[in-house]
Amino acid sequence: MGLSPWLASFAGRPGLAPLIDHTLLRPEATGADIERLCDEARRFGFYAVCVNGQWVGPAVERLRGSSVLVAAVVGFPLGASGLVAKAAETRLAVADGAAEVDMMISLGSAKAGAWEAVEDEIAAVVEAARGRVVKVILEAAALDPEEIERGCQAALDAEADFVKTSTGFHPAGGATVDAVARIRRVVGERLGVKASGGIRTPEQALRLLAAGADRIGTSAAAGWGRVLGPEAPPLEVLLAGLTADRAFRTVQDQGPASSGP
Repeated sequence: MGLSPWLASFAGRPGLAPLIDHTLLRPEATGADIERLCDEARRFGFYAVCVNGQWVGPAVERLRGSSVLVAAVVGFPLGASGLVAKAAETRLAVADGAAEVDMMISLGSAKAGAWEAVEDEIAAVVEAARGRVVKVILEAAALDPEEIERGCQAALDAEADFVKTSTGFHPAGGATVDAVARIRRVVGERLGVKASGGIRTPEQALRLLAAGADRIGTSAAAGWGRVLGPEAPPLEVLLAGLTADRAFRTVQDQGPASSGP
């Protein structure tokens, strides 16, 4: 069985690195930490680094001459700064060189059912991004299934590029297979799906990719040596191994086949 259309172009490429946003969003991060993040991203060939606004310019400079992009978070992590502030933050990030913007929706508007306000904020960020990729963070663990679906529709209607599961900072939790699968069902092939929040192992990342993600946001990937670099197995092999392991575990759980009464 071939890979899903959103992963097909990565099928024969080695490892997970081209699908990873290498992330450092801790408030206590220092300039030296950001330099280390960028150097790791360059060394392993990650798709992007994801940083807070004040570090966009330094990260762009540190990565100059590499293929690694810089993504900036906006309205992060609470999503409660409002439309004007999010649009202004986006413009500043783009001026500093951000190639992508990960914006947090207003959870208050979402929980109140004010989906027009949610869509207006996304649209304002899309306009301010001036053609850069915009990822819409839903904080899916804090939403019910219908709210997740409405959030996805708002991202579609506002012409964003990705829907992202989580900030990784909410007490309700981070990315789950169920949330990724639900988001993918709504957006189909029209938008990307970024899984983020609590992804600590390559096995977790593979399960989320199998569920429908095509980007992984994590701060742990520099320790995933066996699935990184030119010697890593191709993505299609890694995902096939995950499927085979799942089938093996199912057989184990069922116990030995009966030979008769």
